[in-house]
Amino acid sequence: MNMPETKVLSGRIRGKQIVALPLPYDWAVNAENIETNAPSENVRIFKNQNGDWHLQIDGEGVFQYQLRIAPKQSVEIGGKFSESKIAGELSQELKEKIVELKKENLPKMKLAREVAKFIRNNLVYSSGNAESVAAWKYYTENPAEFFQRMWEQKKADCFAANTMAVRALTEAGLKARFVGGYFVKEKNAGGAAVMHSGNGHGWLEVWDDLSGRAVRLDATPKGDPNVDEQQQEKDLEGETGEGDYGETDDELMSEEKLKEKIREMKGEKEKKEQRKLTPADLEEARFAELAECSPEQAREFLKALERVREIRDGRGVPISDLLKLEWKKIITERKIEINDYHGPVRMDEGDSLEDPVSARIDILSKEFNPTGFEKLEKEEKIETEFGGINIYFSFDLSGSMRDPDAATGRSKADVQRDVALLFADSLMQCAYVSRQQGENSDLLPIKIMVTLASDAGETRLNLTDKWGPKEQWAFYSALNRPARGGTPTHTTLKLIEKDFDLEIAELKKKKIPKEKLPLHYAVEISDGAPDDFDATEAMHGELKKKGMAIRSYCVGGVSASEDAAEPIASFSQLPEILAEDIIEKFKKLNPKRIR
Repeated sequence: MNMPETKVLSGRIRGKQIVALPLPYDWAVNAENIETNAPSENVRIFKNQNGDWHLQIDGEGVFQYQLRIAPKQSVEIGGKFSESKIAGELSQELKEKIVELKKENLPKMKLAREVAKFIRNNLVYSSGNAESVAAWKYYTENPAEFFQRMWEQKKADCFAANTMAVRALTEAGLKARFVGGYFVKEKNAGGAAVMHSGNGHGWLEVWDDLSGRAVRLDATPKGDPNVDEQQQEKDLEGETGEGDYGETDDELMSEEKLKEKIREMKGEKEKKEQRKLTPADLEEARFAELAECSPEQAREFLKALERVREIRDGRGVPISDLLKLEWKKIITERKIEINDYHGPVRMDEGDSLEDPVSARIDILSKEFNPTGFEKLEKEEKIETEFGGINIYFSFDLSGSMRDPDAATGRSKADVQRDVALLFADSLMQCAYVSRQQGENSDLLPIKIMVTLASDAGETRLNLTDKWGPKEQWAFYSALNRPARGGTPTHTTLKLIEKDFDLEIAELKKKKIPKEKLPLHYAVEISDGAPDDFDATEAMHGELKKKGMAIRSYCVGGVSASEDAAEPIASFSQLPEILAEDIIEKFKKLNPKRIR
């Protein structure tokens, strides 16, 4: 699929079981793009009447699967976001609140959520009674004054509240539309959705320029039986989820249109294959072969790599170049220039000395040590077995990472994936510089380890300086999986401790002096508190006792850890801040501390 912002869902499924696919509210599945070790005729991907996608594989055993999903807009051809145009004047209080919020220069989606939240919190739910009927009758007769009257009475149902919210968002300069549908909570004996007038519902959608898609919000006052208030709260706070709202036909491509689009893409692919292979095609094919992935996956990774290498700091310098430049400086400083004694020299070699005239004069004057018969030459020596640094990462892939990042609007997991790829790739390029410059010595080795805090926690890269296609694809595909579960940071730190202990044991075998041991630095990244804060802090203490430095980054929140860095609002701020931190660790590898 040549679609922007696609994601890969992968996992395992037991034969004959039905698994719900965790898609966001406005995403779709390309049902023909599944990759699995099961026979294709046994695979069934379907959408039930609730609008949820499911996977079933008919057979015995456990099967692996991988498929792509994408925002609905990305599979539409020429689809446009139709804004709702609603007449009527807002109350003065609501207008003033919008002006106040706009002065804060909030990101557009943050502004939209604050406006919708303000409306929801200042109204009382009222529906199905004489007041509600009277309110809508008043709207048909006096649309210009409807919203002012509603704000005075502080009563509204889902349709009225969200209609006013769309009008308010338009006032704030945002693109919004009203959406009518159903809140499905009942099913019949066959599992089909039961829809009736009692579960009709209204909500709204706001167009997010950063993510290129419509984002659902709901300004319905509390108390509506057709609202999952927990999900509503998450949406208004920026913690997105799947929800249970119905979907209109024009939002998602029909099965016929989707199949037509797939046929078109296959035709484009066949045309491309008929063309002469370019150097980029050859690079993708070579990577795919070495990484044991598909050409499409290779293309996806190489594009991601190219993209993250362009992430820049505030001065416009690529972070990757910044790290490599600083590392090369450290390497150059570790090449120690010493005076090497050459001599004495035979008298008959005097003409080849640096100053043969002075040497002859000194000989005739019977100097004990004639000039030029000893000479000092400067020779560049490389200090061997000199320190180095091991960096251990704990990235967060818990369920909350599916939510949008505060600044970019992309999911936090997506932005973190780019950050992780940026640092893994940059640091492994530094490791290559060490091997290249150090020749056969152990000049400043650098290694990384990567763990993921998701479900029970796992290791994705054991401590290594290898960064070939296999390692690159394994690393990238792991970070591309759906975020889920909790944040078991204490478990990832235990995994880090295991590799740390093995490394120390190996260094002791080599009899490396304590003062020449590498630095060990753990970077812990999450979007909130770990599942077990006390156990995590205890692990911090254990690792620090063994000589490891730890920095805990809590993005979008405040950490109570004594090793916490300054709070960061967005994952997009992490590259520059973390690069500065790592460079400070580089600078601690000063030759003056080695005697």
